[in-house]
Amino acid sequence: MPTRLTRMTLPELLERYRVYTIRDFARRTGISNQQAWNLWHGVANLGRRNLERLHTALDIPFEELLQVKPPPRPPKSKEDADA
Repeated sequence: MPTRLTRMTLPELLERYRVYTIRDFARRTGISNQQAWNLWHGVANLGRRNLERLHTALDIPFEELLQVKPPPRPPKSKEDADA
């Protein structure tokens, strides 16, 4: 499969490798369902260990894994800005 180096979300990347559900993602990579949900929805970043797991379990090249968009930063609350 040719590498397309564009920013994409993790679910978009996983769909290219026939991973369509969070449950399948967790089962095939050996991570917990909760961690899979957090990664899928962008609550958690892909760290080095999870990058290696995805590369090994799903044969996704590191170049493509590094193109996954990081989760957005939560907006600062007004209270935090005043402190």
